[in-house]
Amino acid sequence: FFSCLLCPVTMGSLISDLMKEGEAEKVDLVELLGDKLVTKDGPVQTAETLADKTVGLYFSAHWCPPCRQFTPQLAVAYTKDLAMNGMEVVFISLDQNDDAFNSYFSQQPWKALPFDIASTKKNDLMAKFGLSGIPALIIVDTDGVVVTKDGRGAVGNDPTLSKFLQKKEPKGESSS
Repeated sequence: FFSCLLCPVTMGSLISDLMKEGEAEKVDLVELLGDKLVTKDGPVQTAETLADKTVGLYFSAHWCPPCRQFTPQLAVAYTKDLAMNGMEVVFISLDQNDDAFNSYFSQQPWKALPFDIASTKKNDLMAKFGLSGIPALIIVDTDGVVVTKDGRGAVGNDPTLSKFLQKKEPKGESSS
């Protein structure tokens, strides 16, 4: 059972303590999340959906008041800027049952880890990223490198996440 982190300063401090400067953690999102994600329109392939995208892993739950406060803020950023600038968000539910997951996910514009998978993987995923509370937004770049474990603070500071959504040159091309 995880608790809500009521103070964003606490979350930022906790996360900065967990990440050592200059240490790049690389993750394989398909290995972590599995082959399929869910959308409002049904299942999609994880690899295809997340290919060449910056990904936000959003740990949240309906029972958590700070989550219910942050989710609409993230949803506005996502629909206004993030999705069109190459970012996908994946909701990883810490809800206690499928009904709570479905109710909460219905308010979200992004993909989700299927509830049955999230319920079995959430503890391992939280431990993998050193998280002890929610809401938490982990941002992974297009190369699978964890660029911040304080995506929540980053969205609060810059809803466009421009620092993390730098356009990369296509492979094989150079700017001359």
